[in-house]
Amino acid sequence: MKFPERHDTDSNNNSFSSYWKSTGLNILPRYLSKDISIEESNKWAKYYLEADELGDKIALQYLISKGFKEGLQQLLNDFEYFPANRHQLSPETVDLFQQFRNVPSWVDFESINHGTNYCNRCGTAALSVLRNYCLMGGYESSAINKPLIFTGALKKGAAKRLSETIDFWISITEKGELKPGNNGLKSILTTRMIHSFSRIMIEKQPEWKSNLWGRPINTWDMLATNLGFSIVFIDGLAKLNLSPTTDELKGTLDLWKYAGYLLGIPLNLLPNNAQEATDYLYLWSKTQKGIDENSKDLAFALYQEPLKVTFTKNKLIKWFVHKTNIGYNEILLGSESRAALGLPYSYAKYWVLFLNKINRFVDEKCKNNPEYYQKTVEKGRKEQMNVWELYHGGSIS
Repeated sequence: MKFPERHDTDSNNNSFSSYWKSTGLNILPRYLSKDISIEESNKWAKYYLEADELGDKIALQYLISKGFKEGLQQLLNDFEYFPANRHQLSPETVDLFQQFRNVPSWVDFESINHGTNYCNRCGTAALSVLRNYCLMGGYESSAINKPLIFTGALKKGAAKRLSETIDFWISITEKGELKPGNNGLKSILTTRMIHSFSRIMIEKQPEWKSNLWGRPINTWDMLATNLGFSIVFIDGLAKLNLSPTTDELKGTLDLWKYAGYLLGIPLNLLPNNAQEATDYLYLWSKTQKGIDENSKDLAFALYQEPLKVTFTKNKLIKWFVHKTNIGYNEILLGSESRAALGLPYSYAKYWVLFLNKINRFVDEKCKNNPEYYQKTVEKGRKEQMNVWELYHGGSIS
């Protein structure tokens, strides 16, 4: 099989080098298998040419034939009344809805609750990791971000993508939201349909080059994105002195394994533990060709985002948030990756290092005081919701 040209097994490839350098706090080097070889990535490269076929069939039936907005609303309405209406639906739609309604035996909601607690107790630090490590760091791969360029992400603005990411993350990190009948499932179903709709529309464009990038939003890139929300997210929080407990680590991985399954990633590809997650991430990240001008454009747009928000006109607040984010970029991405993305250095990293000292105190107290732990979970979630509300019409004077 001929792999897309993006697949680079050059041993001198420095892509995502910050992930694999031990800082004493990060966890990725700790869980990486000692005998792993880049050559193992060749058995994964075929997934650049595969995608969510079931999701695409549903998108064609609903979103392409009826129009995106009307079709999505019809799909969600049909999902709401399933299975009572199953005789009115196509076999493919029934298959999709059953995937969402029938909880697999391997799903452990008690464990997932430990994961949501971890996401919540880390408060705004969790959102900072999502923004400044998971999203910004993802721009180190030029190929995975090509669909963003083709769907006009730069024209729509970084604030829109950031808002959509927070929407999605908030919807599934609320305790119990992945159980049948809750809104977390609707959010995942919506996201899956957006992926399929985008893929169908992108592949209609002659400028898309499958020989270079594979299919848009392909299976291996989907797995990498899923790992960004799970093991990379955990690694980022560990760098901020908010390392997970054993239960929180397993719970966060279990949360994203189930979410990934519902998003259409084949179950046999989803990791079962931290070592598998780390190994899969290594094989993907170390075979990326790295940063191009589109990567830098996307990174710069996200860098500028705090200066362009509309929920406050206060220039001092905008400046402070802007500088703080650059401080997080330095601590989380490291100097090499931050500079390669075209982002400037800032002394604000010392402000973040100061915040990390507070994190260490809170983290240790959480792990030794169950009552304080629960209060921190509730407080952290409230902080996250406050940020979410700002991006949805809230105001700061």
